[in-house]
Amino acid sequence: MIATISQKLANYLIHYTEQKSEVDYLRYGLEIIISGFIKVMLLFLVALFLGVTASTLIAFTTFALFRILTGGYHYSTYFRCLIAGLFLFIGISISISILEPSTLQHTTSYLLFFSLIVGLIMTYKYAPSNHFYRITTDILNKKLRIIAYIAIVIWYVILQLLLVSQYPMPYILASIFAFLFQFSSLHPYSYRFVHMVEEMIDRRKTSEKST
Repeated sequence: MIATISQKLANYLIHYTEQKSEVDYLRYGLEIIISGFIKVMLLFLVALFLGVTASTLIAFTTFALFRILTGGYHYSTYFRCLIAGLFLFIGISISISILEPSTLQHTTSYLLFFSLIVGLIMTYKYAPSNHFYRITTDILNKKLRIIAYIAIVIWYVILQLLLVSQYPMPYILASIFAFLFQFSSLHPYSYRFVHMVEEMIDRRKTSEKST
């Protein structure tokens, strides 16, 4: 459905330009925008219904920022990506909401420092991984890696300041958990795991069709 809508919009908009050959690029861009908008809207509607909007927003923002810089696994279908995103962000938010903040007060600083080390190591070894730039060069990869290093350090400093200023613990943890998930997704074992899950789903669908 999204592809059909994007194609119709692209055909309509292309009439106002001289670049008739660019219709496929325009359609692809519109498809990304529309599908992304639907994902975000559905995510925050579910978060609003469950009362975890703020922590979901923080987790989503943290994940999206470092996802853009470092890449990660892309699911083979839009629906699988949508479901995985919902489970990830809503799962983080709900898990944090049931934790006792006082028990984490003394360990969050260590967890944050651990996250810093993990982020730097994973960026050095694996980023950018399966990046949305399909054609990359060594220069582009180096630039993305440097920007990621800077963003990681800035993120760490900001969260340390928020921690010292006694900012609400659930929001800090939402950012940390989303950060750790994103950088753990760069590891080859994460790719293997998700690929294995997708293969299991595909085999099940094939067997259901054959019966």
